[in-house]
Amino acid sequence: MTSPHAVRPDDPLVRWMVVPSGAGEATGDLSVGLAGVAEGRNVAWPGRAARPGERWVTGLGEDPVTVARLVAMIAEQRDVDGVTVTEQAFDALPAHLRSPDPGRWSFWTLEAAEACLDADGGVEIGLDDARIGPLLEHSDSAHVFPGDPRLVRWAGVEEDGRLLSVAGQVTEPSGAAHLLSVCTHPEARGRGLARRACSHLIEQARANGAPMVVLEMYTANASGRRLYTSLGFREQGRYVSGLLAHALPTLRP
Repeated sequence: MTSPHAVRPDDPLVRWMVVPSGAGEATGDLSVGLAGVAEGRNVAWPGRAARPGERWVTGLGEDPVTVARLVAMIAEQRDVDGVTVTEQAFDALPAHLRSPDPGRWSFWTLEAAEACLDADGGVEIGLDDARIGPLLEHSDSAHVFPGDPRLVRWAGVEEDGRLLSVAGQVTEPSGAAHLLSVCTHPEARGRGLARRACSHLIEQARANGAPMVVLEMYTANASGRRLYTSLGFREQGRYVSGLLAHALPTLRP
């Protein structure tokens, strides 16, 4: 088997988010499935999304044309519902492998010891706190919700019993603490509340010995970019993911 860990051992996304074959069930968005293909430092392999039953292919590397060709080779061998590639490789994909509704996102890392945390951090929130779900309805990017078995903890900021900001954490098989579902109520935005919630999670991850803190963010999220940069995160790469036309949910009036 061609493994992305063998081809790109120094790639932060591979190191922290791609589960090696034989390492057990994946808890992140990417995992190694059947045999992949590689050329130089470019690699593609059958992966899967977090949603059960979807069949994905992931392609990474420095040469967009080669990455696109490797993804197409995998797609010729098996049915594919979605594709994740580097940002530069998306336009090089064959038309039938380009999602009509792609999500453009970036991967960020932070060594916990180097974090610039808010001294007035948030507080821990119960895993099944009934206030979290309604608050996350204001988010366009939240994809982990109360009741998800992967959750380690929630942190948030409360005022007069209202939950105004929240952030969640799962732990990847690599040991990295993964921040996600960060959301502040629209009425409370611009006050630095998300920074306080994230600071609490990062502090707990540091106390628990997490080797790295990671997150994924839509690249168009300017406020998120400011927030995570201020905490000390570094953007490591940009990617495009999306379901192919045949796999997109049917929209009904």
